[in-house]
Amino acid sequence: MKTFLKSISAVMMSVLLVLCGMPHVKAEEDFDEFLKQEWKTMMESDYTTMHFSVKDPSSMGLTKPEVSWGHVSYDEFAKNAENAKKSLDHLHQFSYDKLTESQKIDYLVYERYLKTDAVVNSSGNFSEMFNPYNGLYSNLTTTMTEFIFYTREDIDDYLILIEDYPRYLDEMLAFTDEQVKKGYFMSDNALDVQLEQMEDFIEKGEENPLVVIFNKNIDKFEGLTDEEKDAYKEKNLDLVLNRILPAVAKAAEQLETYRGTRKVASVREYPDGMEYYTVLANMKCSSDESLQEKFDYLKKAVRETVESYQKYMVNNLNPEFLTGDIPIQQAEFNSPEEILQYLSQHLEGFPKGPDITYEISYLDPSVANPSVMAYYLSTPIDDVHDNVIRVNGESDAGNDINTMYYTLAHEGLPGHMYQFTWYYSQEYNPLRHDLNVIGYTEGWAQYVERIMLERSPLDRMSIESTAANVFLGYALQSWLDIAYNGLGYTDEQVLSELQAIGLGNGIDIEAVKTSVLDMPGQILPYGYGMAKFWELRERTESALEGEMDLEQFHLTLLTNGPRPFNLVEKDVAAYVESKGKTLPKDFTFMAHEVDTSSTSGLGSAVSFATQHPFVVLGIALLIFLLIIVITILIIRALIRLITGKKKKKAEAE
Repeated sequence: MKTFLKSISAVMMSVLLVLCGMPHVKAEEDFDEFLKQEWKTMMESDYTTMHFSVKDPSSMGLTKPEVSWGHVSYDEFAKNAENAKKSLDHLHQFSYDKLTESQKIDYLVYERYLKTDAVVNSSGNFSEMFNPYNGLYSNLTTTMTEFIFYTREDIDDYLILIEDYPRYLDEMLAFTDEQVKKGYFMSDNALDVQLEQMEDFIEKGEENPLVVIFNKNIDKFEGLTDEEKDAYKEKNLDLVLNRILPAVAKAAEQLETYRGTRKVASVREYPDGMEYYTVLANMKCSSDESLQEKFDYLKKAVRETVESYQKYMVNNLNPEFLTGDIPIQQAEFNSPEEILQYLSQHLEGFPKGPDITYEISYLDPSVANPSVMAYYLSTPIDDVHDNVIRVNGESDAGNDINTMYYTLAHEGLPGHMYQFTWYYSQEYNPLRHDLNVIGYTEGWAQYVERIMLERSPLDRMSIESTAANVFLGYALQSWLDIAYNGLGYTDEQVLSELQAIGLGNGIDIEAVKTSVLDMPGQILPYGYGMAKFWELRERTESALEGEMDLEQFHLTLLTNGPRPFNLVEKDVAAYVESKGKTLPKDFTFMAHEVDTSSTSGLGSAVSFATQHPFVVLGIALLIFLLIIVITILIIRALIRLITGKKKKKAEAE
């Protein structure tokens, strides 16, 4: 577990400054060095953090820490919280006003990170070790299967971690037992998912991913004799079969005894739940708006996206829209490699990034999760040029090439791989590499999905339908996450809100509710972050009245790296002001994005009818009355004609 211990020398210096009565200010030239020392401490306090963040630690002046998973306990959480507060005190010794503009960004990003870290580590009750979606245990397999062997020493370190695994698992169980005694545990639904995953992990035996993938990595490693490779494989197999699998079985057995111990539905119902969820939501959204403000904002995003999509469908008179059966064209790509090649050729409007290489690596079936289509492996700080994107071959076999297309836009180009390598190729303090600003990073990747859908070979109807479906899916779940976990909405209140914007039917409220209650805040970075980037895009386009330079806009978003949205908005406002304009506060989601170029005359008429129903109703009533009058006149004329003919016939007789 990341400990983020701060260096003793830094703490002692902070204490001495106070005791000696020295000024509460340090020179700006010391600021960068302070951040570098903080990063060095972060790396040297946790082995796995260093291994995944740095390819060659010695070249960065780092000393390798003890090879271990670390520790899990309430005392450890308290220690981490205290260290975060000490680092915050040290940070505050610098005069913000005397820093350079880029240093001010670093200051604010790190300050926010430390404040959040202090609160989260003070709330150990909510750290669910075995939550199947975001718990510490669920990350262990990923950590081991993605563990890269740069040197032979890395192989030896890997086996030390494997050997340390049962001890770490025991600490997680002991910590969970303490949580349960305090009344904190996951739902029975989440427990079922976790136990099923554990059972599957155990039943694989020698086909366990910790065996299969280790053997493949050993076979690929150069510099080992066949005898040495066999020895490594044999040792790993023995540790997995005789130590790890029994440890997991023991954990599953103990977890089952906690069934039914959770007495609350949402995190907000715990005594300290509201404080925790508020901080969690701020961290996940990269925004410090109140929960009510976030709720209203996401509601606006959902409502206006629904309205813009409905307007598009009405304008284009799509009859399938009335039945909900809209045919979606499938893009004609034969492989993920072909998709990434296509994406790389359609990056107009994005600043040029560094020259990089990337590899499409298919997940081994032993670890492939059907719900995960692909993911990007964040590059180490000292090697941004070689990148890997993992692709789930099983998902690819599902023939949903459209989802693969926008997923690779999200994970690759111009999503995470582009975003990270672009920023990491600039001059920046190494600490920023490991400060997670997830609302920004996931928001960017979600934002570019729609842009690349616009540039896909799909027909217009398929583009609009797919883009709206993706946007609404994430925004809606984020909205309901805050409704249930933050504001305590009931199902009836949620249904009422949905019906008010035309979404009462066709949404499985129970499924969404279960999801957000089992993993509070998990979806917020995607939905809220995506909405914020589109908000800034809409406001900028409104301000510049069609004269926005898309590349300059994206450069503004990317420069200064991952950061809270209040800082991003400040940069965008400065960009707009440099054009002699002012960034407006009011905006409408998707006002500039929905394509209406194929609007027909009849479609326009229907659109007018939807926007002016009372006018149309009056005209319809007038026409109806005219039809009645004309019908009566016609009937009277026919009667006169018939009676006249009968009269003439009678006179003739």
